[in-house]
Amino acid sequence: MAKENDFDKELNAEVTKRLAMMQEPDYEFPARMPKKDFIIAGIIMAICFIITEVATLTAGGM
Repeated sequence: MAKENDFDKELNAEVTKRLAMMQEPDYEFPARMPKKDFIIAGIIMAICFIITEVATLTAGGM
């Protein structure tokens, strides 16, 4: 449990540090992801789903 407590303390310190950085007035937020990237990610997920379904059906549908 000591490891968990150390990890929690380290995580909380890092989160606090990053939140402080983001709250500074000169912080520049990253650009949004373009619509094209969302479409590509959706196509990849659909292909993976289809491959999984085909593999399941050809294996006998256990």
